[in-house]
Amino acid sequence: MKKDDLLEHILNLEWDMFTAVKSAYPVSCQSSPDKFRAIRGSIFTMWTEEMLDSYFIQLSVAQKLGRNLLTEKYARMDNLIPPLTGSPYLDEIVAISEHWQLEVQCNYPALYESCCRTMEHTGDGRNFSIYLRSELETYGDKTLELYHAYVKDAHDQGINLSLEALRHLVKESGYPGLELAESRLNTTSEK
Repeated sequence: MKKDDLLEHILNLEWDMFTAVKSAYPVSCQSSPDKFRAIRGSIFTMWTEEMLDSYFIQLSVAQKLGRNLLTEKYARMDNLIPPLTGSPYLDEIVAISEHWQLEVQCNYPALYESCCRTMEHTGDGRNFSIYLRSELETYGDKTLELYHAYVKDAHDQGINLSLEALRHLVKESGYPGLELAESRLNTTSEK
């Protein structure tokens, strides 16, 4: 299956699972498929075909078994179920990603405030690190291993994947780049 097809199938499966999630904190984009697809697509579009294929297989198998991986993610975010994995990759992925988020927050504070989860210690899924770790715990071993290699490789090359996902998201929202989107948000908030 081609990368674009994999991406479309993943977004469809995730949307079906996402709309069935009952969370302690209602999620606004559960009633906005376009927003959901834009946000999730901005992340998945950067993944390799091998990563997408692995995750698609995992989602498909889970669906056939009656499992909802997004319900499991939100249950972890709300600390309703025990950890789903003790993978040694989790801490390194979260640490690198936290650093990337802080870079985004420093360089694009208005975009960060508008589009990103907080780095404040909320104790639940509103916190970036808890959200990310909860999502990573739902990945199968192969997907998590591929994701770890992807994050580590980007980090070693000096690429900030959080910034790249945000760049894709603002372009999907009609802005030519991060600077203009940041400027527009600053102008809007000053009024």
